[in-house]
Amino acid sequence: MNTDKSTSGTDHALVPRRYTDVRAALQLSYEEEISGAAYFAHLASLFEGRPHEALMLLARIEAVTAAAIRPLVVHYGIEPQPSATLRAAGRAEAERRRGQSWAMLVAEMARDFPAYVVEFDEIIALAPAEDRAGLAVLRDHEVAAVDFAQMERAGDPGSLSPLHDFLARYQVA
Repeated sequence: MNTDKSTSGTDHALVPRRYTDVRAALQLSYEEEISGAAYFAHLASLFEGRPHEALMLLARIEAVTAAAIRPLVVHYGIEPQPSATLRAAGRAEAERRRGQSWAMLVAEMARDFPAYVVEFDEIIALAPAEDRAGLAVLRDHEVAAVDFAQMERAGDPGSLSPLHDFLARYQVA
């Protein structure tokens, strides 16, 4: 399982993974959202100010996305790994980032996260038509993260807006 949402230590962008089975892809996606929420929350604890705020928003987005696709996980009879295991993996990956600069993290997000958009488009295309609308949140959350990273990297003071916009659209009160 890839709990690491980057290619830390390389100069190469992620290559999108290929899927042929919607159930396996959905399980992996769900598990990575759970671990991703813990990853970003733990990363946030390593930063202050705007980076902390951005990482906490990303953690919320991962959690909201996991909750949004949970009904499909249940519908498909998928039994994900225990949440505690997934959260521990996310925290461990974030801990390996201790000392990495905000600029480097943002650069990696901007470079690597577009691969996840491609993956989520593929998962949506694999799914039966009646499930595609419920999976759109996967693509939408990653597009928000990509937009944020590209804007943040460019120094745009409005870079948090894609994250807030996603949460306004999908977060249940």
